[in-house]
Amino acid sequence: MRIGCLFFPHFAVQVEAKDNTAMLGKLIIIGCFPYELKSVYDASEEAIKHGIKQGMPLRQAYILCPEGLFLPLAERKYNNAFVRVLRLLADYSPTIEATTIDYALMDVSYVHDEAHFAEEISEIIETETHFRASMAIASNKFVAQTASQVARPGQPLIILEGREREFLKDLAVDLLPIPLELLRRLKLFGIYEIGELAKLPCEAVELQFSGEGQRLWELANGIDSSKLVPWSEAEILEEEIWFEPPAENLSFLLAEADELLGRLSCQLKQRWQYCRRLTISLNFTNGHLVQRVFHFKEATASKEAMLRQLTHCLEQARFTARVIEMRLTLTDFCPEEVKQASFLDKPLKGKEKLASAIRRLQQKYGQGVIKRVLAKPNTVLPEDSFSLAQLDYWEK
Repeated sequence: MRIGCLFFPHFAVQVEAKDNTAMLGKLIIIGCFPYELKSVYDASEEAIKHGIKQGMPLRQAYILCPEGLFLPLAERKYNNAFVRVLRLLADYSPTIEATTIDYALMDVSYVHDEAHFAEEISEIIETETHFRASMAIASNKFVAQTASQVARPGQPLIILEGREREFLKDLAVDLLPIPLELLRRLKLFGIYEIGELAKLPCEAVELQFSGEGQRLWELANGIDSSKLVPWSEAEILEEEIWFEPPAENLSFLLAEADELLGRLSCQLKQRWQYCRRLTISLNFTNGHLVQRVFHFKEATASKEAMLRQLTHCLEQARFTARVIEMRLTLTDFCPEEVKQASFLDKPLKGKEKLASAIRRLQQKYGQGVIKRVLAKPNTVLPEDSFSLAQLDYWEK
């Protein structure tokens, strides 16, 4: 298999700069405001030169770069932008994988001229999305991802099959997808380049790093048997409302939530579906965006059941600003819940409910979905002891 990888450096920063070109070249730090107990989500190259790192506390980032432009985290916006990129790539490859918003992997086994294809994809990404990306093609996921980090935007890198180890040998071990503790131990042994690790016997690496040793040695030698995990766009149902003027009354918020849930519940029932997860997003006048996710113990399409969860959450919340937007999102869909019951050996109960259930099944799947069992007496073989006949909606 041949795998292509597109690497989008500092994708969140690119999204923000695309929305506001005045941010280009500025010291951008994404996470939230510097006085909050949160960490850096992403930062521009200019801010990184001041010592800013991903995962660093925002307060520490402010000390290192007080003149930086601190932006609130808009993860939803970044994910939506990346989905648009993946939709575009899906037109050029049968299989796409995306685990983070930094990398997009694609199956390019069918491509005859890899260099031309890589140049074409790079040009399409730049033209259609205006995002900066570097691309590489190799024989496995690890080498393709590593090469995409080494490649320059607009200059795709092609690693020929059998040349993986040679390509990796001079690269820093920091590029290995391993925990920081494992990386620290490698450096304690004086191993700073991937080629130095590849030269060691596999048994010695296994002995030192136990279960992770073999995987570590294989990666250093350019061996990676992991397969692409196909990406598919998550299905959602969503309703939102903007408040003008901003809402500050809890009862008003609950009334609007009741209306939004009513619409969502109606859509679920029209699709003959239940959902297992509800997400509420509140956008405040002070720029904060708060999200809360509810996982239902039992899948539901009931407006009342979902509203109870929201009511309990909002009643316990303490708002420091007024709400300008509320968005409700349903995900994790499943078929409508059904229950099995035996009514053959006892007097029939709930005849009207049974008739209603039969009618709904026939409306959804057609008249022939429900059959009537006819017993055939005096048969030798068990499989011949009955037959199925058409059920005309309801027979007394």
